[in-house]
Amino acid sequence: MRANFIKMISPIRFRESSVKKDPTDGRNPFDSDYSRIVLSSHFRRLQDKAQVFPLERSDFIRTRLTHSLEVACFARGLGLGVEKHLLKKKIITETEIGYIPTILEVAGLIHDIGNPPFGHFGEEIIKSYFQKIKSFSDDNLIKNAFDSLTDEQQADFLNFDGNVQGFRILRKLGLAHDNFSYNLTMPILATIIKYPYSSLEGNKKMSDGGKYSQKKYGYFTSEKEDYNRIIETLGLKGKTRHPLTFLLEAADDIAYSVSDIEDGHKLGIITLDRIKRTFSTHDCPGELVGLKKYESNMDLYVRLLRIKCQSKMLIKTTKEYNRRINEIIEGDFDSEILKVSEASKLRDVFKELSVYNFSNIKVLKCELLGQEVLSYLLNTFYNALFSKEICLNGKLNRKSKEFKIYSLISKNYIDKACNEGEEFPTDNYKKFMLITDYVSGMTDTYALNLYQELTGKPLY
Repeated sequence: MRANFIKMISPIRFRESSVKKDPTDGRNPFDSDYSRIVLSSHFRRLQDKAQVFPLERSDFIRTRLTHSLEVACFARGLGLGVEKHLLKKKIITETEIGYIPTILEVAGLIHDIGNPPFGHFGEEIIKSYFQKIKSFSDDNLIKNAFDSLTDEQQADFLNFDGNVQGFRILRKLGLAHDNFSYNLTMPILATIIKYPYSSLEGNKKMSDGGKYSQKKYGYFTSEKEDYNRIIETLGLKGKTRHPLTFLLEAADDIAYSVSDIEDGHKLGIITLDRIKRTFSTHDCPGELVGLKKYESNMDLYVRLLRIKCQSKMLIKTTKEYNRRINEIIEGDFDSEILKVSEASKLRDVFKELSVYNFSNIKVLKCELLGQEVLSYLLNTFYNALFSKEICLNGKLNRKSKEFKIYSLISKNYIDKACNEGEEFPTDNYKKFMLITDYVSGMTDTYALNLYQELTGKPLY
């Protein structure tokens, strides 16, 4: 088992680093990945992408960036607890000290890097757009192009997922002098793939016979070879998660479920009465013991509750993971580690409370705004890309309106979609990918501003 696990955390890249390590550099290979991400434009954009509340003007409310920093913090903490246990069991040695916490920390930073504007609702808007394409008239050029794709390629778009887009960004879309993007180590890339299936194999509910790790998918057709190389290189069993993925998933759940309640309270959505009733319903009133004296200061009350509950969930997650370490490394565990831990009731409490945030009228209004903006942008760019007017006699028609729209797309994305020597992509799958790359990569504000500039309609 030791040999298997060491292989799974080996700091291997798709391309060996071109920079020779200086003797004074005390970083491990995964620390280098941390620097690559923190200094990247894709990571910076998370500061203007919604966690739950799009276009929120309050500095207190979390964005995707602050959420990702919190996940990275929790993931590293979980990694330290597991590392200590693995050292004791002699599954790792002092040589590997620091590997697990850093892998998890970087994975926490990048786990949401592919999320589109307007939070998770942005994903639904993109999926909905492609579902509508199927109902277009038979002479529609976009529909004809979409129908020409393979079933798996179509499923990539019909089930668009920000986490899958994140894997694509990290493998293909980072600005680089070659085709290796950020060239991150394989264990970090493997850790962010929660659902190790293609878009056709995944997206199956457990009620329909699917496995837990099959309810979504992990990679587009365009990155299938990359995924297969990762699992082969790291010695992962086919269709099983990397062992550290379970800890990343727990860190994400602990961060967003509890912290979203703090944000909801700040916006007046989550009240003391609602907190008490929900904790009581799930047989967790004991968690509120000791906090009664702070009820007159609800900001402090909610903060202390968050700290207390997050600490307990982290401790119980580490304990359960260490208890199940053998079956996790062997690929025989297929569930949420937090869900089967002694903190499962707490998890359910916060998941129920978070529903009030998503049903809040302010969030619903922003979702409607997001639907208007993203639907318009997708429609505008796809109509231009598949128009007969954009190319005349095999050459770009630079005087056309469609070419002007095409010219708004980032050159980096266009270069990735075109074959060498091309100015315009000829492959239909790459055309569809080009626009999802561009639109999903926008920040909330950029998408809104572009919509207003193209339509002349002030929306916000």
